[in-house]
Amino acid sequence: MSFRIWLEQLRNVRGHRPLWPVLLGAALDSEFQRQRSIDEWYKGDVFKNRDDHCLDEGEKEERLVAQLYRLALADDGCLQLGSQRIWLLGFQWPTQGGVREMGRRADLVGMTSDGGIVVFEAKRASGDAPIIAITEGLDYLACLLRNKNFEKILIGFNTWISSRQHPVPDDFSGVVPSTTVRPTLVVLAPEAYYSSRHARSIRGKDWPLLAAVGDSFIPSVCVKFAATDFRTTTLWLPPTPKKD
Repeated sequence: MSFRIWLEQLRNVRGHRPLWPVLLGAALDSEFQRQRSIDEWYKGDVFKNRDDHCLDEGEKEERLVAQLYRLALADDGCLQLGSQRIWLLGFQWPTQGGVREMGRRADLVGMTSDGGIVVFEAKRASGDAPIIAITEGLDYLACLLRNKNFEKILIGFNTWISSRQHPVPDDFSGVVPSTTVRPTLVVLAPEAYYSSRHARSIRGKDWPLLAAVGDSFIPSVCVKFAATDFRTTTLWLPPTPKKD
């Protein structure tokens, strides 16, 4: 059945849009929905209160996202991506359990002003190619949205809100995480990740095509690319490589 559905989606593409991102997005969307519906969950707490978490500075991804979280916490708790503000809820949230899945954690988790969950998949300048980052981030996002994991997130969120000393950011009063709002996956990396390593590598040169497809790339998830220096709460759109 999927082949017939994908065939119709490809035939409906108009203009000069490349076809392969449409097919890839449809396949990723199908697997995302399947993973999200699996009746498995993390046995411990999923929502991790990191407000007072101490972590040494460094260049590892988990330390960079902790640094970014602390910067946001010192302000109003939000990151700015274009015209959108994203309230950060925590970092290094566990998504899966068991011996084989130990250490699988969402790098940075936030929420949009309408309650949509945002997962940031962070990469260093030398990190895996963007399509690998997308696949990894979708895995974490799907797990967080599983029913029992999301119930844990809601419980943790309510406890966090009632006990923390930091005020709720403007435009987020009364907002709670929601599974009915389209979630977002943000590939987050230094500008050099896009403009240097993955502008030259054949494995990474295709990310501008994925970005050009935009919101329609994966129907159930909004996929975005963002650049950061991990030293400011303002993110920016990465530069598009020049054509050879």
